Amino acid sequence: MSGLRVKAFLVHVYTASTMIILLISSYLLLHDQLNLALFVMLLAVAIDATDGTLARRFRVKEVFPELDGRRLDDIVDYVSYVFLPVVFMLKAQMLIEPVVLFGSLPLLASAFGFSRVDAKLDDEGFFVGFPSYWNIIIAYLYLLNAPPWLNTLVIIVLAAMVFIPTRYLYITRLRRHRWWHISGTFICGLLLLAGLFVQDPTRRLLLYLSLTYPVYYTIYSFVLDRRARKAAG
Repeated sequence: MSGLRVKAFLVHVYTASTMIILLISSYLLLHDQLNLALFVMLLAVAIDATDGTLARRFRVKEVFPELDGRRLDDIVDYVSYVFLPVVFMLKAQMLIEPVVLFGSLPLLASAFGFSRVDAKLDDEGFFVGFPSYWNIIIAYLYLLNAPPWLNTLVIIVLAAMVFIPTRYLYITRLRRHRWWHISGTFICGLLLLAGLFVQDPTRRLLLYLSLTYPVYYTIYSFVLDRRARKAAG
């Protein structure tokens, strides 16, 4: 195997290694170490944020065409961003009854969302429909100790938004200001993780500060989606 193919294969291994992290998070979750399980689960985002860049850097699709990196990425992302966060939510008793019904909503909605042929507009730098950031949503709801009725309402609304073809920023594929957005997510991510290890009121202060970029991300996505719709018609 040539050096280029080895490097390309190692990128696939890097992506797949997310499953090991998720297994560790599941083990911690089963042993009621919720904060640590959430911390480990959120660490998986770092791999997802960097494996695409590595794949393009080492021309994985061209050098190692036997493996479909996008399919592998979708499999890993569904477990990382959807399935395990829902299990966490059930374990933490974050939903009203019937919990299985409401917990099923993100699973079903994201199964269809991941199956959309236009789920990712790579050339334009957008996702289509709410991009299944359930791990992030659940982290905030859990750490802010939101009541089960509010958690359930948020889950219902966002599950419905998966089917609404609104464009959301695909940060690692943006053409303009990419590094500004990456820096924003990195800083806010660190604040979110730090909130896991402190108590109120420091925790809430860190969480509210970390919400600045997600709020900006959402508003700016809606603005760009409206501009795109006007331009198209």
